[in-house]
Amino acid sequence: MPLAPAAIELVARLFVEARRTGHRMQPLPDALRPASTAEVNAINDRVAADLGEPIAGWKIGFAYSPRQEPFICPIYASTLFASPAKVPLAFTPGLNIEPEISFRLLDDLPARDRPYRAPEVAEVLEACASLEIVDTRFDVSQRSIRQMLDDRRLRYEAWADCNVSGAYIVAAGRRDWADFDFARMPMTMRTPDRVLVQTVGGHAFDDPFLPCVVLANRMRHRGGMQRGQVLVTGSFAGFWPARADEPVTAHFEGFGSCEATFVS
Repeated sequence: MPLAPAAIELVARLFVEARRTGHRMQPLPDALRPASTAEVNAINDRVAADLGEPIAGWKIGFAYSPRQEPFICPIYASTLFASPAKVPLAFTPGLNIEPEISFRLLDDLPARDRPYRAPEVAEVLEACASLEIVDTRFDVSQRSIRQMLDDRRLRYEAWADCNVSGAYIVAAGRRDWADFDFARMPMTMRTPDRVLVQTVGGHAFDDPFLPCVVLANRMRHRGGMQRGQVLVTGSFAGFWPARADEPVTAHFEGFGSCEATFVS
């Protein structure tokens, strides 16, 4: 049975309290556990409204395939950092990090009735080497984020927490991003003494720009998007454990790098 509006409100209130206090949440009871993308989006929208924090970007994701309704959740200004970043460990204790290419809006994409086409979206974007810190407001002493995401019964619960986004780090942008073949771009994420992961390409859409067009057209019905906001469309290699006080760098060959350190 779909979650009633009162249940959406209650779950959102729990997430807001966890964000404000830093206290970790227990698993949601069955009666409050979301089971669809629509319910996840409703919870994230309510959390954003109740928090009232400035929104610095938007993250889009898909549960199983691009043909399904996407998840859309905000990137809060308080969780956005410029590379090289020092992210307090108390802020995101999970120590999970993943390499990405994100996009920054150089102009508004306002609400409108007419669909946005790919060329006009591309025209107002710069691309940035980025890192996402994957985290949750849930207590993970008995179940990890990976276990939650791998469990079909629990993954919507995890996604309802801002699509497991703890913080986001963005390097300087490039306007010439369309000249790069991201599907064939080597990427290495490493610390000074070890390689965490290496890939060639790896984004679910090959080109991380493509979901930006979907996002623009979803957001044109939700008030649009503003200049300076970051558009987050997915990882090149999933998330990997790091260590406190250890710089992590994602280097996209020929394109650029992004660096973050969890500081204790």
